[in-house]
Amino acid sequence: MRLTCCRSIFSVFSIFFTYLCYFSAYQLLLAQASDADTIIHEDHNHHRLQSLLAGHDQPPSPPIKEANYEPHFWGLDRGIVGRAAEDSPSPLANNAPQPMNIEPGDIQYWTFSKTIVRDPGRQPTFDLPLNLTTTNATCLEADLNQIATGQRATPRTRTVWLTISTCSQPTSTTAGNTLAPPQLEVYVSRSSSNPKPDSGRSDHVIAVEDGYGNITLSSVNEDIRIGVKAPPKLNGYDGIYNYELAASVDAPYATYIDGNTKFNGTELTAWDFDSKSAILWTGDTTNALSNSTDFSDWMELKAPPFKVYLHDDADPAILGISRSVCGLKTHAKIKESDKSMIKIGGQPKQQFYVQGLNRSSSYNAIMTLEPKSRNSTVGGGGTVWKATSFTTKSDNTCQIIYNLTFCTDVAYAVPSNPTFANRTTDLALTYDNWARNFYGNFDKSLQQIPCETTPSARYSLARNCTDCENAYKTWLCAVTIPRCEDDGSPPPSSPGREKKAEKHLLVREPNSSRNAKIDEVIRPG
Repeated sequence: MRLTCCRSIFSVFSIFFTYLCYFSAYQLLLAQASDADTIIHEDHNHHRLQSLLAGHDQPPSPPIKEANYEPHFWGLDRGIVGRAAEDSPSPLANNAPQPMNIEPGDIQYWTFSKTIVRDPGRQPTFDLPLNLTTTNATCLEADLNQIATGQRATPRTRTVWLTISTCSQPTSTTAGNTLAPPQLEVYVSRSSSNPKPDSGRSDHVIAVEDGYGNITLSSVNEDIRIGVKAPPKLNGYDGIYNYELAASVDAPYATYIDGNTKFNGTELTAWDFDSKSAILWTGDTTNALSNSTDFSDWMELKAPPFKVYLHDDADPAILGISRSVCGLKTHAKIKESDKSMIKIGGQPKQQFYVQGLNRSSSYNAIMTLEPKSRNSTVGGGGTVWKATSFTTKSDNTCQIIYNLTFCTDVAYAVPSNPTFANRTTDLALTYDNWARNFYGNFDKSLQQIPCETTPSARYSLARNCTDCENAYKTWLCAVTIPRCEDDGSPPPSSPGREKKAEKHLLVREPNSSRNAKIDEVIRPG
């Protein structure tokens, strides 16, 4: 009975203590509520929230954003941290591209500060085996020399280079449309009274063509203001523009070489092609002597620096952005399958082998140089050369072979048949072994000649046995491994060539070769 009474007393105290806790918490909530309005008005966005909520029971759902980190500190709202004035120009740094999306019809503003203009410029650097102080305008090195150092200015007459590259653009929604959308418009102001240049008020207009535009501003000692405007939305096109704007006091951040400027370098050459592949060469990458360090450095490159992009003329994917490295990287559908350094004509060249082409189709091949590092790199936006055009063959009786070990200068289409379609290596080895075996007999005969004798006993003082070996090898490879043309080529008996064929050519029957082994082993056709 006593135990039961004690339990009853304990229960009463428990209930009383519980009610006391709830009552205290309720009073605290009332106190906080009484001060709520004062706390809210300390928020700089309070008036905006009131306007937003006026006439609505609940605020609208916020837009879905990508998960990005935003700093948040206790006591600091977004009115203090990270808020920029609407439409204020964005700053540009030296050799630091600013990629940006822009909707059709919009305009965006940028500024390049005079404090950057007055800073000392940096010397351009290339990750290439170049001696930029000893080049001339007959080789590819001359292009790179001009790009890097050709227009450098002294600090007292500072030059600023502005470049823009279009990386993406609206796409056509109309089937069969092969027209590119309008180009971006770029306006430049050098006056503090015009911080937002546009089509109605600017000091300079940058002409953008095929996705690339540039301007050189001389004697700059003030802030540079830039306006980038996207054309209005057109019917039949959908999407936005994306571009890279860059400023530099060292050299153009991005470069396009059209073959008609002072850059007298060598364009890309479509050396030969079959119905589904092509061989392309650069010009001489250097004119250094074969025993020089520069020559050997080029030939020993494990990762040749130049790239090639191709597009079918019937495909509008890169129309309007073909002069932009970022545009080509994003939208070009065909790239080189293999690239290597070769020695053709006595000088180094870079060779490209491209597969996946269609027969009887016209292509444009575009060569680029793309530095490994882009940001804060002089010339980091890359270089684009003028496009080279060619048309593939119509049938599969010709096939490209290259990288032969004996006939090293052979890189072209040779007579073949469909059984070698997926056996290019076997086809190349067959031809190369024939030439090597034929050469063996000549080599034995040459050993009978006193090549190392005294000058008075030599056959010629102008040429030696090495010259004879090279000449014979070149001739032997040419006649043993003939070039191939498909049925689209005019025969020797066609009008206009009949007399020439009678006087200078040995006319053969179709599908017959000067080398009987080709008819017996390869059996073209």
